[in-house]
Amino acid sequence: MGLSPSQGEAVLRDASSVIGHDLSLPDIEAAARLFALLGDAGRLQLVLRCMERPQTVSELAEAAGMSQSLTSHHLRHLRDQRILASERRGRHIYYTIDDAHISGVVQDVFAHVTHD
Repeated sequence: MGLSPSQGEAVLRDASSVIGHDLSLPDIEAAARLFALLGDAGRLQLVLRCMERPQTVSELAEAAGMSQSLTSHHLRHLRDQRILASERRGRHIYYTIDDAHISGVVQDVFAHVTHD
């Protein structure tokens, strides 16, 4: 994540205080990776589409206007960080939101940016 030891300690202290229980540096790094992944408009669009219903790579690529290769690349990162989950159904793999926490984060962000 690129934090100095003193910055890392400060982030751990502040995050643990806000969350209400002790966190570790890997917890902080995982949260930062999640925010970084959702900070890309293309990946965010894929997440939003998967919030509607499970979708295949080809459906997502077409809706997002991306190549299947780029879409698969984004999906791999989103799956690795447990933002999306995948399930094979016959010949197709469907992608969906991994859990309700992710949907909540995305909905809260949009509620925040549209709030007057």
